[in-house]
Amino acid sequence: MVNYNKLFEKFAEKGITTHTIRKYNLFGQEILRKFKMCSGTDAEIKKALEDYKKQHGKDFKADVSTKTIEDLCQLLQCQPMDIIDWTVELNPELSYESIKEKKDAEAKQKKS
Repeated sequence: MVNYNKLFEKFAEKGITTHTIRKYNLFGQEILRKFKMCSGTDAEIKKALEDYKKQHGKDFKADVSTKTIEDLCQLLQCQPMDIIDWTVELNPELSYESIKEKKDAEAKQKKS
């Protein structure tokens, strides 16, 4: 899960507000919405994403391009780890070994 709490801390350090972002067209409102949706505690982010899905009937597209991250880093003169916390909940079913095992079993079954 990506968390942008540190980004908002950087904004505060630089005196950047949502008004400033709009006034100087630093980046689009949809990007700001993604940052806001993915900030807070992990529980708050999960709840916000679940609420969005209930309200809109689809998942919230929270992905932000690496180009956007690079542009933000230039704007704030920092590195990505200064504005993002990113943890991945590992699912063993998505590992290379698991996928390989499944595909090999399927291939073996087709040969039979």
